[in-house]
Amino acid sequence: MHHWRMTEMEKLHIMEQLRAEELCTKKARFYLTQTRDPAIQGLLQQCIDKGQRHISTLNNLLRDAGLSGMAAQH
Repeated sequence: MHHWRMTEMEKLHIMEQLRAEELCTKKARFYLTQTRDPAIQGLLQQCIDKGQRHISTLNNLLRDAGLSGMAAQH
């Protein structure tokens, strides 16, 4: 596997975004359990799915930069 160099600032920005995406997804999951409106449930599920894709992408960036251990430490 080819690793590319990531600056400390890039790593910090990715870690910050990863935490934000995880918090957003966590909140959407909570709100999903609180609503009975199918339209709102659908929108929240879309938010959760998109958040999971973003989390996966950010973790992949860290892994590809050789920082896979960092993804779990945030």
